[in-house]
Amino acid sequence: MKTLATSFITGSLVLSVYLPLVATSPKTLAIPKKLQEAVGKVIVNATTCTVTCGLGYKEETVCEVGPDGVRRQCTSQRLECLTNWICGMLHFTVLAGEKFELSCLSSDILEIGKEAFRFTWRLARGIISTNDEVFRPFRANSHLVRFRSAQEYDSGTYRCDVQLLKNLRLVKRLYFGLRVLPPKLVNLNFYQSLTEEQKLVDEGLEVNLDNYSKPHRPKWQKKVASALGVGIVGGVIGGVLVSIALCRVLRETYSSDSLKSLQSLFLRDWLPRKPG
Repeated sequence: MKTLATSFITGSLVLSVYLPLVATSPKTLAIPKKLQEAVGKVIVNATTCTVTCGLGYKEETVCEVGPDGVRRQCTSQRLECLTNWICGMLHFTVLAGEKFELSCLSSDILEIGKEAFRFTWRLARGIISTNDEVFRPFRANSHLVRFRSAQEYDSGTYRCDVQLLKNLRLVKRLYFGLRVLPPKLVNLNFYQSLTEEQKLVDEGLEVNLDNYSKPHRPKWQKKVASALGVGIVGGVIGGVLVSIALCRVLRETYSSDSLKSLQSLFLRDWLPRKPG
């Protein structure tokens, strides 16, 4: 009886192992003839999106591939792509009274046409932040915010949301951090602070800056430096002369006083005394 039970268990185990092998064997899989002759369209090549944030484009090459693996009737198509719709923040610093404008258009959006998009602006006045809770609606329905004369009151963070009109899909969000400074507080003319060699480099000319260790200084700075040098030297010389004259005066004063004291002592000792 035990032998019969053992044989039954062993046979069950062998059968449980053999059945999956038979079920997955290639001989048991029958592929229909129509499926063997089917031709499918396959993406054989695709480029990356033209932008890292916002709405962009990519190109794909699609070919028909048959059972023999040969590519036929290949076509290229340009498709919209959206990697990330949050595009970070751009910082700007301008002087009060200057003209300035903010634009959330890119070259890819311009190719479609700005009429296909909806632009919504919001403002966090007086602070630089990306916290959506501090933003308030800003009256601007265009892709552009223009300041004819920027004022300190205009400082803050401007947020631009771009949506597709056909489905109101949000495809781009861009922040602008704007600082407006008084004109007399700081000089923002970067080009004016460059040396002559740096200006040549900025214009695209090749200049070896290693040969110019000393920066160029304007003429008025040279005049001020020479005037300060002359003043310092003159002050030192004048102080020395005054010190010498004062020493001589003090020496003559103290010498005359000592001579008078010696004469009085001499006369007191040598003159005849009156009898008491």
